[in-house]
Amino acid sequence: MSATSRTKGQTGEREIAAIVRDLTGWDVRRRVRQHEGDSDLEGIPGWSVEVKRHRQAQRSDISHWWAQTVAQAQRAGALPVLFFRADRDQWRAVWPVAVTLAIQQAEMWAAYEWTAEGSPAAWAAVARDALTVRFEPYELLAEVKDQTL
Repeated sequence: MSATSRTKGQTGEREIAAIVRDLTGWDVRRRVRQHEGDSDLEGIPGWSVEVKRHRQAQRSDISHWWAQTVAQAQRAGALPVLFFRADRDQWRAVWPVAVTLAIQQAEMWAAYEWTAEGSPAAWAAVARDALTVRFEPYELLAEVKDQTL
């Protein structure tokens, strides 16, 4: 990865951290010492965050990033959320639609076709609401992982 790409990614992480902090009031910040598979942001309770800042964001790119986000969330035992922004575009958020469903199935937590995409403000509303409801995504994500092995 080039220094320019790294800088662009770090800047994107700081941008979305500030946006989420403003929307939620949570103490959200960029994780400075990231290891492979770590959440890119700290301070978002119950969520594992992946941030992507690229020249373009095609559906195939987003699907690939989503798979990475889900794997990271499974390791962390957290809900997955992907924030991405293409050049000269707005930030977008992707999260499992199962967060808002009363009846859930395992594949709803991992498969890209079972995601919702919206603005960071829309995700923040869902995330705040999710704090008041008890979910069991970790068990469902474990089921998906077992089924794919």
